[in-house]
Amino acid sequence: MPKSVLICREGNETGHKIINCVAKETNHAREESLSVRLVGENSDGSNSFLKETKINNCDNVQSLIDTGSSCCLLKISVAQKFKLKFESAVNKIYGFGNQKMPALTSIGKIKADIEVDNVKAENISIYVVPDDAQSVDLIIGRTWLDLPHIAYTKIGERVDTGKMNYLETFRLMKK
Repeated sequence: MPKSVLICREGNETGHKIINCVAKETNHAREESLSVRLVGENSDGSNSFLKETKINNCDNVQSLIDTGSSCCLLKISVAQKFKLKFESAVNKIYGFGNQKMPALTSIGKIKADIEVDNVKAENISIYVVPDDAQSVDLIIGRTWLDLPHIAYTKIGERVDTGKMNYLETFRLMKK
């Protein structure tokens, strides 16, 4: 008796079962692909996570409030423009989802004051990175955002930062 021919229902091909079908895997992979929005130069300007920020009371630079970043990152050209002296610090910086391969390596590290929306924090560690590492001048991460005197909120499309008022916060929590 001749052996029956396997016909895949997914790719309509012979020789394999649907469980082993490459066409099936390719189709599902295509359906599940996602993208991450780039922020900065290609942005329409209405992104409320973009802020004008002062570093050491100098002219404003464009920054991005990034609650997912554990640190602050500054373009080397901005550090040079403001004559910020940085110490050599070669640190691996990892992107989201991959803790095995670094996304980039820092060039150096500075300590500087950062002011956003009239809220200032002093002596913040900021890693200096190559200009092509990011589209904005400064990424403001949790080394600034998690300070006890800093509060931030996102309501709808608007992101606000402010000085933490403990008494007001406590009063609101009791309601």
